[in-house]
Amino acid sequence: MGTFLSNVFAGWLTPFYVLMLAVITLAVIQNVLKEENLPQQLVGGLILIPLLLRVFMIK
Repeated sequence: MGTFLSNVFAGWLTPFYVLMLAVITLAVIQNVLKEENLPQQLVGGLILIPLLLRVFMIK
């Protein structure tokens, strides 16, 4: 957790970047849960993978 926080606060724009990604990730998750069409759910799931990796600063 300490490494994550040090990465988040490494620069002054990084917290805004992480917050923006978190909001977009939550919006995609909400859309996937509301979507009834299975192919659209799969596309949303595929979009979530890189978003979550970026939110958690995994390279």
